[in-house]
Amino acid sequence: MPSLHSFARSLDRPTTRKLIAGVANRILAMRGDARRFSTDDAGRWVNHQPGATFVSPDIFTGFRDQVVERVKDRWCTGYTPGEGDVVVDVGAGFGDEALIFSELVGRSGRVIAIEAHPTTFACLQETVRRSDAGNVEYVQCAISDRAGVLNISDSAEHVGNSVLVDGGSVPVPARSLDSLADEVKIDRIDLLKVNIEGAERDMVKGMERIASRIRNIVIECHDFVADAGGGDQFRTRAEVTAALEAFGFKVNRRPEGGPHFLRDLIYASREI
Repeated sequence: MPSLHSFARSLDRPTTRKLIAGVANRILAMRGDARRFSTDDAGRWVNHQPGATFVSPDIFTGFRDQVVERVKDRWCTGYTPGEGDVVVDVGAGFGDEALIFSELVGRSGRVIAIEAHPTTFACLQETVRRSDAGNVEYVQCAISDRAGVLNISDSAEHVGNSVLVDGGSVPVPARSLDSLADEVKIDRIDLLKVNIEGAERDMVKGMERIASRIRNIVIECHDFVADAGGGDQFRTRAEVTAALEAFGFKVNRRPEGGPHFLRDLIYASREI
C-alpha cells in the first residue's frame, strides 16, 4: 500500500490540493494522527501539527519528531547548540530545521535562516510566522564570495535548486558570509550549518573576517552529485576542507554508514 506521502505526491497539482488535503485529513483523523493539512492563499502546502507548522512548496508529510532526529543526526554530530547560542542556517529551505535550532538555542539565542530561492524563502517566512519562532531571523540571498546577483535554478524539486546549474532562471541577491555577519550584527557563530547545493566552495572564500569567530561548522559538500554525473562544479569537498584548515579549523569527515548523500558531510571546529 503506498505511503501517504507517495500517494499525495502522485496527485499533487495546484488544482487538486484542497481535495487531497481533505482526503488526507479524513484518513489521518481515522488513524488518530494529530497532523492536518491545508493550503494557504498562495496555494502552498501547510502541515499543521503539535509544536510546529511547516509551509512548503510541495507536500511535506513529515512529523516534527522526524525533523528533530534529522537535525541531531546530520547537523549536531559534532556539536549540539544550547541556550543562548547563535546558529546560522545557510540553505534553510522552507524552515523545518530552523525551527528545531530555534528550540535548541532558546529565547536568549538567535537563528539566522538564509534561503536564496524566493518561492522557498516565502515558505520559510510562513513556517517561522505560523510556528511563532520569534528568535528566528531570515534573509533572502545566496551566500557566495562577494556581493552581486546570481541566477538560481527553478526546479519543482526545490531542495535541489542551485546557483551552479547552467540556465538558472531566477535572479537572486548574493553576498558574502562576512557581509551578512555585519548586516545582522553577530559577533560570533556557535554553529554554522551549510547546505547550498555546491555553492559551498565560493562561500568559504567569503568568510575571512568571520572565520575566527565561528566555533563549529557543518557543511554538506556535493561530490556525490558530481559522481552521479551532475558536473565537476559540484566536487567541493577537498577544496572546502583545505580552506577550513587554512582558517585554523580541525576538520573531520562524517562516520561511515548512512545514505550516500551524507557521505560528503564535513564537520569543523575551533576554539574562539
